Amino acid sequence: MEKSDLLWFKQDRRVLYQGTIFSLIGSRHSRADGASMEFHLMESPDWVNVVATTVNDQGQDCFVLVRQFRPGAGKLSLEFPGGLMDPGEDPPTAAARELREETGYSPGSIRVIGKTNPNPAFMTNTMYTFFAQDLTLSHELDLDDDEYLEPVLVPIEDILAGKVEEFLVNGIMLIALGWYKLEFGK
Repeated sequence: MEKSDLLWFKQDRRVLYQGTIFSLIGSRHSRADGASMEFHLMESPDWVNVVATTVNDQGQDCFVLVRQFRPGAGKLSLEFPGGLMDPGEDPPTAAARELREETGYSPGSIRVIGKTNPNPAFMTNTMYTFFAQDLTLSHELDLDDDEYLEPVLVPIEDILAGKVEEFLVNGIMLIALGWYKLEFGK
């Protein structure tokens, strides 16, 4: 139920900064009572995360993750593969592409398990979380010029138990894990 006295209405917008993966926007909004304010928003393409599962050499059910350095945190992070959607690309195609590029795995099946705005206070994009299974190790990695990462298999039970500190670095991965838990009742 929308409460009209809480809504702000966009009046105009201007680009304050244009980057390669996001733009900073000044967006003037007003309310029905006449109040007016400029909000600062981050516009970025929609992106995908892929919760992919396979079995390791020891027979354990594992998540396929990637380890990479995250400069905002200043440390290594274990994450579900994913990234920005290319212009004109639909979410399932982007998810399968990102999984292949970052891990070498191709999904036998892939489906969306969640969709949300990663931070609606200032971000305007949508994050799609997919579940992929029946994986085939298909090819070498095909990383972007600025990607330096290592694919790894981590037992699902270790992630669910909170035992893997590197996984806890990125809050967006916890959102994706939440979608996985909701989907599978874990």
